[in-house]
Amino acid sequence: MRILLASMVALATVLPGVAHAGNTSDLVKLFGRDPGTGSAHACFVRRYTKAHLASHPHQNVTAMLAYVSKQDGADPYYSVNLEVNFRQLKKPFQVSGSCSENAETGALGCGVECDGGSLSLRVKNEQSVLIDIPESVRLFDPSASDEFADLPKGARFGSDDRLFRLDRTQLSDCVDVIYDDEV
Repeated sequence: MRILLASMVALATVLPGVAHAGNTSDLVKLFGRDPGTGSAHACFVRRYTKAHLASHPHQNVTAMLAYVSKQDGADPYYSVNLEVNFRQLKKPFQVSGSCSENAETGALGCGVECDGGSLSLRVKNEQSVLIDIPESVRLFDPSASDEFADLPKGARFGSDDRLFRLDRTQLSDCVDVIYDDEV
């Protein structure tokens, strides 16, 4: 028993981000590993079924993909890139934000440049995150030559588009929203 306890104490000291009693920190859950001072990346997705959308008629979002990254360095810098699909529109739209960690809640608060709104991202569990968009955020059409071009009428968040649960997927699923060629 003493050996087991000593092993657990030793393991906890060499694995930063692992809290007491086996609880894993939100950063470890978010990235699937302790990023330390290195870079880290994660990808999450949700495609809503026809049945879900039928039971939520005020939800305009049919699918969402989120790429979350942390740049290397002791002072962490986070970003999130979302791709959103809407009912009645075939092509996806995107939004990007720079984020900082809220020490009290563990959530990442993300702002979209040029007063484009804000969103937050928090860990639900090891496999899921929650994206909260309390107000609409400014989207852009990645295929348009002008980032600030007017969007089609249907490219809007509905009254039931505030909180989204997305599930972990492979990083390669996020290729379309990764703007860093090195990643």
